[in-house]
Amino acid sequence: MITGLTPIDIKIEENAQLYQITKGNMKEEVQFDHDTRTKHWLHPAISLNVLEDCKDDDSTIQIYTDGSKNEQGVGAGVAIFITGKITSILQYRLNKRCTNMQSEQLAILKSLE
Repeated sequence: MITGLTPIDIKIEENAQLYQITKGNMKEEVQFDHDTRTKHWLHPAISLNVLEDCKDDDSTIQIYTDGSKNEQGVGAGVAIFITGKITSILQYRLNKRCTNMQSEQLAILKSLE
C-alpha cells in the first residue's frame, strides 16, 4: 500500500485488490484486512451491568440469530417473534471465504436493522 493516501483512496485500492484476488489475477499473497487494534475499550465483564434478572419469556419481541460455516457454504439466519408468534425469518448466504464469526456478526447486524 502506498503511504500518504486518503481513506477513500485506500478503500478504492482495497476494492481493486479484492477484485483481482477473486478473479485469480494475484500471484503473490496479499494481506487484505487491516490489523486494527481496539483502544480504550473496557472489558465487557467490567462495563456490563445486569439491571434485572427476568426469567419469564413474555417479552414483546424476541430475536434469535445464528451463523454457520460448513462444507456446503456460509450462511446466517434471523428469526423474529412478536408476542410469541414468528413474524419474520431472514436467511443470508455469504461468500465461502467468510468465517463463522462474520456470519454470526451479519446475523446480529441484520436483526438490529
